Formats: sequence, structure tokens, C-alpha cells
Amino acid sequence: MSTQAGAWTIHRGKKHAKIAGVARAVLVGSGVLAAVLGLFVMAGKVQVLPVHELLGDVAVLSLWTLAVVAVIARVAATKVVLAVILGVVELVLVGAQTAALGPTLHAIAQVLHVASSVGVVVGGLLLARSVLRSEVAAEASVQPTLAVAAADFLGKKRIAVTGVSRNAASGHGANAVYRRLRERGYEVFAVNPNAEVVEGDRAYGDLRSIAGGVEAVVIATRPERAMGAVRECAALGVRHVWMHRGIGGTSVAPEATEWGRAHGIQVIDGGCPLMFEPAADAGHKVMRSLLTLTGKLPRHVPERTTPRQAG
Repeated sequence: MSTQAGAWTIHRGKKHAKIAGVARAVLVGSGVLAAVLGLFVMAGKVQVLPVHELLGDVAVLSLWTLAVVAVIARVAATKVVLAVILGVVELVLVGAQTAALGPTLHAIAQVLHVASSVGVVVGGLLLARSVLRSEVAAEASVQPTLAVAAADFLGKKRIAVTGVSRNAASGHGANAVYRRLRERGYEVFAVNPNAEVVEGDRAYGDLRSIAGGVEAVVIATRPERAMGAVRECAALGVRHVWMHRGIGGTSVAPEATEWGRAHGIQVIDGGCPLMFEPAADAGHKVMRSLLTLTGKLPRHVPERTTPRQAG
């Protein structure tokens, strides 16, 4: 799927999700109130019958709105048909309550109407969930997996690592990443504005100081410093950023992640480059499996958008 087509699919999916969200909220509110008022009607409070019927109609219209959105979102036809049938049953039972029926049939119609109101709400919630799931599936289908994005990142040869400490024995995540990339043959540059030498190599005060520039940047500083690094990447034309997240802490800043992607940067927001080949080791591979199982690693990396003037 092309980037343009994928972006349109996501946009359309998000629009469907918004409509489904509104319809779901209206459905739940009107459906629950209709069911509650139905109990009062059954208890002989006929003065609330008009409001009860109106709320039931609103619930049905909301359900059918969800059905239309579900058809467009390509939800299973059986779920859509069931929603339509539930709406028809609800309307029929509304009419039955005002029809000239005997006491017994009228009481049965009232009970069934309350039950159908609950059914409309439950059916609508299930349908809304299916629409939202289809939107998530559509978005995931056009986004690269973390493994693909990692391979793209580690396919670059000139990589800067921010936050490399002067204390090589500190166990700092940035130092481990820097050493491993250096060992694996990358042209790696340490960025630390407070040091001249780290890990036996020259340290750079910022990305601009690196002669010839870099192709990718690992951000391993405190999260509050991530935005500055991402803005610098955008200004220098660096389109690949990895915000480090390890067992002991994180450099991920959600606002910097969103800003970077909106400015044409592919941002990996979590995990560690050492979890993936050719930089991986056994310990980091085990860590990757554990973090994947616990949901601490992003499964997909959203596409970057068209680059624009960084501001």
C-alpha cells in the first residue's frame, strides 16, 4: 500500500471511529434511560411513556448509524444485520405498547420492550467495538512493525548517541549503546555538552558539531531533553530517531515523539537498538521478548508525515 493511500485509509478509519464514538455515547445514554423509564411504564406511570418512546427511537437511530458506519468500515455483515433486526424489533415493540391489546399481551409487550432496549444498547456497543477494531487494524496495516523500523534505523552507518556519560562504568544505557555500535563497526558519535572525552573518544556538544553530520540519532537523555534533540534533528535533516527505553528508565517524551513524526522524522519511541540485529546480544533479546509480552515495546511505528519547516 502506498504512503498516500495508507494515510487516506487511516484518515478514513479515524473519521469512522469518531462517528462510532458519538453514536455509541448517544446510544448508551438514550438506551439506558429508555430501559429505566420502561420500568416506570410497567409500574403504571404512563405519563412517562412519550419520553420513553422518544428515547427508544433515538437509541434505534444511533444503532442504525453505527450499522451504516460498520458497513463502510467493512465489519462482518452478520453483525450489521443483527443490529438492523434489533432496531426493527425495538420499533415494533414501541408500537405494540400503544396498540389496543389485552392486559396480558400489553404486559408481555412492555417486558419485551425493556428487554429489547437493553439488547439495542448491547448490540450497539458490540458493533461500535467492531468499528473501532477495524480502524486499529487499518492503521496497523500501513505502519511498519518495530522490527522493520529497527532494521531501517540500524541500516544507517553514521549514528549519534546523546547522553553518553563520562563515567564509563556507570552502566548508563547510552554508554552501552555507544560501545556496542562502535564494536559492530558503526561510525558512532557521542553527544555530551558537559564532556570533551567519553568512552575514550571525543564527545560533541551537540549534533551540529559533528562534521559531515549523521544519518540517525539515539536519544538516551532524560525525557525533558528529548524535544530539543528532536528539533535539532529536524533542522539538520536527520530522519531517524530512536528514543531509548530500558528496564531502569526511559528517554521517551510523547510530545517530542509526536512533534518529530509531524516533521518528517521516523521516531521509534521505546526499546533499545541492542535488542535488534546486528547490534543485539542474548541478554537484550531476552529483554525484548519480556517487554513485548508485557506490552512495553511498541508493536508498530507510525509513519512519519511529509516534512515541513521545523518551528
